[in-house]
Amino acid sequence: MPLSIALSVLLSGGSVIDLDGTIFIQVLLFFIAFFLLRSLVITPIMNLLEAREYAIEGSKIEAAKLQSDADKKRQTLEEELKKIWEAAGQERERLRAEGQQHARQLTEHARKETEAVLAEAKVKLDAEAARLRDEVRGIVPALARQISSKILNREVN
Repeated sequence: MPLSIALSVLLSGGSVIDLDGTIFIQVLLFFIAFFLLRSLVITPIMNLLEAREYAIEGSKIEAAKLQSDADKKRQTLEEELKKIWEAAGQERERLRAEGQQHARQLTEHARKETEAVLAEAKVKLDAEAARLRDEVRGIVPALARQISSKILNREVN
């Protein structure tokens, strides 16, 4: 139906829009609505969006600052850890060398004690061997007479 009305108005040669005195009232209402909506809705929304954008930018800057601080602290921590590892390595090497020195000292001490015990045992064995030789030298003539007597079946002097 509205299409037929619009068509009939066009075909009749008349204008679709009538310009009369109400146009000024409509333009006035439009500007009043525009300024009211601008001051009550659009401006607060724009301020809110702008504040949000500033907050996001501030958060980005703060995040970048925190990341930079974290990177600096990580680098400092890595440097300290490297120093600690180096110190620990040096300490380990020092303790290893000290342990080797202690082991050498213990081995040398044990060797000296062993040599002393062996020397003492050799002296005792030499003394015992000399005593036994002297004892055997005293027994040998009598033993030789006994063996000769048994072999010969007679008494040997």
